[in-house]
Amino acid sequence: MTSAERATLRSRVAVKPSDGHDTPPRPAQAASTQGDSQLAAPSTSSSDSSALDAATRSRVTGTVFLALLVDILSFTIILPLFPRLLEYYRQSESADPNSLFSVTLRQIHAFKYAIGGTGSNLDVVLFGGALGSLFSFLQFIVSPWIGRLSDRLGRKRVLMLCMAGNLASCFLWIVARPFWVFVLSRVVGGLSEGNVQLSVSIITDITTAETRSKGLALVGLAFALGFTVGPAMGAYFASHDLAAYNPTLESLGLNPYSASALFAFSLILAEIWYLQRSLPETLPTRRKSTTPAAKPTPKPAALSRLALIHASYLFLFSGLEFTLPFLTHDQYQFSHAQQGALLGLIGFVAAGVQGGYTRRAARRVGERAVVMRGLIGCACGFALLAAWPDQRAALYASAVCIAVASATVGTGLTSLASMHAGGERTGEALGAFPPRGGS
Repeated sequence: MTSAERATLRSRVAVKPSDGHDTPPRPAQAASTQGDSQLAAPSTSSSDSSALDAATRSRVTGTVFLALLVDILSFTIILPLFPRLLEYYRQSESADPNSLFSVTLRQIHAFKYAIGGTGSNLDVVLFGGALGSLFSFLQFIVSPWIGRLSDRLGRKRVLMLCMAGNLASCFLWIVARPFWVFVLSRVVGGLSEGNVQLSVSIITDITTAETRSKGLALVGLAFALGFTVGPAMGAYFASHDLAAYNPTLESLGLNPYSASALFAFSLILAEIWYLQRSLPETLPTRRKSTTPAAKPTPKPAALSRLALIHASYLFLFSGLEFTLPFLTHDQYQFSHAQQGALLGLIGFVAAGVQGGYTRRAARRVGERAVVMRGLIGCACGFALLAAWPDQRAALYASAVCIAVASATVGTGLTSLASMHAGGERTGEALGAFPPRGGS
């Protein structure tokens, strides 16, 4: 190639470096057909993502959305089953005073008496709350580490590690005839649930500030659709006891809810196959190849404030949302199908709000206003439950309010955070914004 031809080529594909050093040119079509091809320029400025063509951004965003939808379907399957799962373990293990279930139940009793609670049904509610809190706590602890690791090793590689953990969690649930195996499955699941935050990091990698809200809205939409269908699937498969069809399966450790666990396992397996084939690496090459700076840049104060607000919201909202199936189990004796229908209603309304309101309102009035409206809706929903806990009309009205909060607050806060989380520590910064846990 002559020097004139090289000069012409450089003028067509050169990317302006962000650090003042020469940067090798790259083609406009940044992603190759291989799954691990790089999508971003060496520069870490917001102009990098604009260098991607619209077709590439659309393809990656679609891949993230479909994979996240399957992931959320898999982990919402268990939601309507928790009350009766704990009833099953109570019947099978409470006679053994040394079992993990009996030891934990004694601690639950002590806490119940300390707060002045009465009734055997409260044991199940408190027990379920403890399990949900364990999952959420582990997720909260590990999220920044997952984000930091993705900044060093790449989004796709860490995402696949998380998927392996999710697969192991579902397998343990399949063979969780003893209670301690079920608890172990929740621990493994809590420590490996980084799919949502990594999806947010991937979208942040490939979008600009102007297009980010639209991309992040798809994360919220995947949540809403997953909550619409996942609990109903869990309720359906819970009616099929695999050990009842073939009693010899009991020797493998299967429990009455192993069919639901097996279906969740199949979904995770399909997601791993799909991500391995379709998702390219989106972390800019320079972030992985260069040595880290001697002194990392401190987080912006606004990001720290947003993280505190997000953590407070999750602590209150997730705890109350997770206990909703226990309320309906205790107050209304809901069946698996009724539990799934109620959670499906929340997901259906949230999907409508996410697709028809959140994204448009964010452009019109800003993410902050969207978050404030969602918080007001959340407060109204739980106020209705507190004022009329025995009225089904109040229950369903509260479910609608919860759906509005679900479709607005998390998406708005994450979108605001992503605007402050650019640079070489995007994954670590967004790790302070894990999804609501307990599922």
